[in-house]
Amino acid sequence: MCAMYVFQNVSSLPSPGSVSSPVIAGMKLNSSSMVLQCESKGWYPEPEVVWLDGEGNLLSAGPTETVRGPDDLYTVSSRVTVEKRHSNSFTCRVQQKNINQTREIEIQVSADYFVDTSSSAAARIGIIVVAVLVFILAAAFVLWKWRKNQTKGQHSKTHCLQTCVHRDIGE
Repeated sequence: MCAMYVFQNVSSLPSPGSVSSPVIAGMKLNSSSMVLQCESKGWYPEPEVVWLDGEGNLLSAGPTETVRGPDDLYTVSSRVTVEKRHSNSFTCRVQQKNINQTREIEIQVSADYFVDTSSSAAARIGIIVVAVLVFILAAAFVLWKWRKNQTKGQHSKTHCLQTCVHRDIGE
């Protein structure tokens, strides 16, 4: 029976405690949702990343991306898609339970960030439609007045002509 043992010099293992605080970046997807990305560097052993909403509920995130550097320290990043919520507060927590190490960052997303641009576009279209209708009605009114004046002018000429003819005939 053959057994293989691997021994490592304990002093060469990376030491915990040199981790960076997480950093969050956001990217708007549409008027009601956005993607948040959290990254933290310098971890050993490999940590886990969790996302929480403002009430402390776990959010469903994509898989954590982990990169092990030449110094044997881990860089982790995670993305989550969030939608407008009551508090719009989101927390990225990076933790290594074996060594009782946790770092977290909270981001408060302004409600203005989630403004529905489609409703403002609809309002603009509504204003344009009303303006076009007012223009058409105004043009129709002007045309009606012009025709009325033309008909009145025509009627005056006809009346004058009839009066002149009647005078000439001697009625």
